Amino acid sequence: MKRKNFIHTLGATTLGALAIRPIFGNAHSLGESEENPSNHASGHATTTPPKSPYILPKTGTSNAPHNEAYWGVIAKNFKRPAGFINLENGYFSHQPQGTLSYHIDAETTINTQTSHFMRTAQTQAIEEARNAFAGFQGLIPDEVAFTRNTTESLNIIIMGTQWQPGDEVIIGDQDYGSMVEAFQQTVARWMVRLKVAEVPVLPNSDAEIIRAYTSMITPRTKMLHLTHMINLTGQLIPVVAITREAKKINPNIFVVVDAAHSLAHTPMDMSELRNAGADAIGGSLHKWLCNPIGAGFLFVKKQNIREIWPLMGDISADRTDIRKFEHQGTRPIQSLQTIAKAIEFHRLLGSASKYNRLIYLKLLWIGNKQALENFGKGMGILNHPTYQANMNAVTDLMNMDSFKLLSPLLPFSRGGAIATAALSGYTPTELANTLMSKFGIFTVGIDHPVIRGVRVTPHLSNSTSDCIALNKAFTSLCVDLIPHLEPVKNK
Repeated sequence: MKRKNFIHTLGATTLGALAIRPIFGNAHSLGESEENPSNHASGHATTTPPKSPYILPKTGTSNAPHNEAYWGVIAKNFKRPAGFINLENGYFSHQPQGTLSYHIDAETTINTQTSHFMRTAQTQAIEEARNAFAGFQGLIPDEVAFTRNTTESLNIIIMGTQWQPGDEVIIGDQDYGSMVEAFQQTVARWMVRLKVAEVPVLPNSDAEIIRAYTSMITPRTKMLHLTHMINLTGQLIPVVAITREAKKINPNIFVVVDAAHSLAHTPMDMSELRNAGADAIGGSLHKWLCNPIGAGFLFVKKQNIREIWPLMGDISADRTDIRKFEHQGTRPIQSLQTIAKAIEFHRLLGSASKYNRLIYLKLLWIGNKQALENFGKGMGILNHPTYQANMNAVTDLMNMDSFKLLSPLLPFSRGGAIATAALSGYTPTELANTLMSKFGIFTVGIDHPVIRGVRVTPHLSNSTSDCIALNKAFTSLCVDLIPHLEPVKNK
């Protein structure tokens, strides 16, 4: 599947690239909406299209990222928590009500048919889900296995690789903790040498990130583990470029990609990573695809399947069959059945418009005026009254001495919804607790050897007012609640 109206780099400014304007005001093949039901001429037989299970904007409404007439309707598909603003959607995403309803119906069917379903219909349901997901991402179905999450997917690769003493593996210093632990266990079991790349938190260029990994590659390097979007900060690293350069240096290196946060978040399909040379990719469908919990994917190139051992013993599948990685025992098939429905909702929005909206929400709470101006110009909406009003409503937190952004802001292709910030005088936990107790805004404290701050993750259920509220909360903390220390006098 081709990239869908991806935000491209137009050319560097002093602060980064602008965004390409997507097509605004199109109908998106939305079907019937709550605001625009189908009309049928009396006296004429017509075929009524099936009603969408989703609440959809009126046909023709602009999907510009600042337009709450569009995104406010999209947000109605989600049930928000009562009593607080949730800006911690990175753990997992709640499902739109149409997706959740489908999932409940599927579970009810299985619960009613019980063993009859599992013995007669389960296999077909899994294969239909496999075909739907593979088609969605431009992959070959026989190279896609379903797991429960990214952690399981990547553990299959890490634990199933036939390691030899002295083999080398390269990981990043901000990789997800479960994957780091899996590699540490590999070191203990097989005497593998673990090499850790220091990934720049605020890189000056792609070349700087590429060098951090490729400078460590030797003829002994067996595996390179890349986190596409770092969960701590939301930084998108140039996986395609790193993979291609790594293969030039060592053609036998096995490249594994953690795509937990990039799938259905960025407009990049997993086929682009495959075509660049990635040998295995793991991801979660309960994050940005908004699928129910319990479904992840593992891509493995066909020629590599034979050499990787499954985590669970399975002699029913051939050694070259991707399905050998799916032996889990009894599992929630309804979560796999819902994948096609989750894909449907994602496609109704479009990858580019969804990505642009998420970036805009991030920019709003950070409030950086130059970034907002660049984004508005790139989208062709800078002079829109609503866009200007939102810009004027926020404070540029990056001008506050006590505020520190720990995520790359520009170019916009360096991230998505996720960003992490620190505030002088607060530990990550204290800051997250203060935002919740004083302002009713839920975030998460990140206390990591490299990153220490609060992670903020808006999603499609959030409004611009949610992010403006966070900006005002940070402004208040910076101005009013940080203790002002007396300057130390020279003795």
